[in-house]
Amino acid sequence: MKNNLADDIFRTMVDNADTAVLYTESSVPNSLNAKEYLVNYANQKAQGFFSISNDTNQNQSLEEIVKYDELLILANKVLKTEEDENFNIIVKEGDNILNYHVRIRLFNKGLLFALSLIKPKFITDKESKLPLGTLQSRNRELEISNLFGIRVLDSNDSIISYLKPIFNKKGDVEDFRIDYINNRMGEIANDDSGFIEGQTILEYYPKNAENGVLEILADGYLSGENKEYTKEFIFDKEPVWLTTKAVKMNDGLILFSKDVTQEKAYEAQLFIQNRLLSEAEHVANIGSFRWNLAKEQIKYSDNVYRLFGYDPNEFDDKYDRLLTFLHPNDFEKVKSSFKAARKNKSKTDLVFRVYTKSKELRYMNTIGECYQKEGNWYMVGVIRDVTKQIEAESVLQIKNTELKRTNADLEAFNRVASHDLQEPLRKIQMFVSRLDEEEEGRLSNRSQGYLSKIKYSSDRMRNLINNLLSYSKIDEVGEQPRRVDLNDVLNNVLEDLGERINDLDAQVASVSLPVVNGIQFQLEQLFANLIGNSLKYVNEGVQPNIQIIGSIVSGDKSLVESLLPNINYVKLQFIDNGIGFEKKYQEKIFEIFQRLHGKTEFSGTGLGLSICKKIVQSHNGTITAKGELNKGAEFTVYLPTLL
Repeated sequence: MKNNLADDIFRTMVDNADTAVLYTESSVPNSLNAKEYLVNYANQKAQGFFSISNDTNQNQSLEEIVKYDELLILANKVLKTEEDENFNIIVKEGDNILNYHVRIRLFNKGLLFALSLIKPKFITDKESKLPLGTLQSRNRELEISNLFGIRVLDSNDSIISYLKPIFNKKGDVEDFRIDYINNRMGEIANDDSGFIEGQTILEYYPKNAENGVLEILADGYLSGENKEYTKEFIFDKEPVWLTTKAVKMNDGLILFSKDVTQEKAYEAQLFIQNRLLSEAEHVANIGSFRWNLAKEQIKYSDNVYRLFGYDPNEFDDKYDRLLTFLHPNDFEKVKSSFKAARKNKSKTDLVFRVYTKSKELRYMNTIGECYQKEGNWYMVGVIRDVTKQIEAESVLQIKNTELKRTNADLEAFNRVASHDLQEPLRKIQMFVSRLDEEEEGRLSNRSQGYLSKIKYSSDRMRNLINNLLSYSKIDEVGEQPRRVDLNDVLNNVLEDLGERINDLDAQVASVSLPVVNGIQFQLEQLFANLIGNSLKYVNEGVQPNIQIIGSIVSGDKSLVESLLPNINYVKLQFIDNGIGFEKKYQEKIFEIFQRLHGKTEFSGTGLGLSICKKIVQSHNGTITAKGELNKGAEFTVYLPTLL
């Protein structure tokens, strides 16, 4: 009777205790897996904590009722080591955050769990190794010790914090309480560490639930594995990048966070620069490389691979792999050049042929420079595809050969025109002149007419040959351009044409003309031909009137397409009131041997304006013409102010 009463009293005391008591026994003899243990007894506190009832607690397993993985992990440890485990867990119940002390031990044939709610209070350290003394002196020593540790932590460049997990009723980690954080965080977030401590990580920074931080920390706590992550946070509207290492310690996590905002900025800037360089290489059709001369690896930019027809990093970076692309006839040349560069640390610049992935033959040019860094020698350089340039140079060489042959033919023509053609022409003119003198008065009118035509034709032939020689020799002038006053040019030309001007009673008016760089005798020939044309093609019965106007114009403000927009030009206008010409001849009038009138109407060879155009072009200028039939013509010359 007494034993039964004692059992009832003991059971009542245990059931009503503030400590949650849970006893389990294995369904499998000697099992080391805590999940296989079934509930044998649970007092009222345990039933409330684990959400179990009297009706079912005899049949439920630990796996069903325990939602906190750490309890199962440590229960397995007790089964294996047969040693007690003592630890704390933090549980969120409603709006309250509760701290429980948990003890797991072997009891009888099973496991005994005891969970006690820890109330916030000052707890003295009974196992302290501090010297014995008064409680006040020991507390003072503890304060000094704590103060020293805090100062050490605060002096660290990293943010150091200690977090305790908070579990929900399902046993999942739903948050972490910040038990400690050094003042480095305050410097970054402008918050006092005292304000931060005691809050949960979601209360202080709610976005931790979205950015993956909570998930990472929960996984690290439950698995016991160290975790590292880098995340961006916003404090006072300013972005801060933190690299964090989380380490499980006792019943919480200690976090070491480093501010890497500046490094991230450099990284972003470097990414942009590399992207720009990559795009520039792609546009310019070049690639770059960096080679540690002591090793066989060569670091290529992405575009090097593309030049060879591959995707980036599709072939390995070994030096010997590069040689496999070479044309057989260029193999030794390239190998010797790189060998000499590695040995002498000299610059290399060579062109070689390669076969791309699609077996296409391409010409490549590589330029490399050597430099030393930290005791190692490196070569950096560029590789560019010069196939088009090589092909263009080949075409240019062919064209140059053809041009040399054409120039030789022209020189031969000049020799023929200047000697072989003129010599018989001089004899024809000489004998025609003698025949005219000796047979004067004895020839019939018809014969005299024939003789006059021969004389006229031979004179025209001489003028034609002389003009052709002048036209062909414009580009052969050895004289260098110099400053030429166009007023002097005009005065010299007017003096040469003075007799014709007087005979026609012509009026020639001009303003002060600019100074240009050019060949004076060619400019005098230009003025003479243009003014001479105005004196030649006059309206009968009309006094010739010639105006010469000079001004400075900008290339971009003129209506002439061939002028360059970024330089200034001297604009010369030669305006007359002669017979003019139709608009359809504005371009045709400058063509060689082009005449708008018959040989009997006006003298000339059709080369005068062609010579003008070639002189202007040799001075990097442009000449245009416009006219109106029987009302006059205007020729405009544009010469650069600086040649």
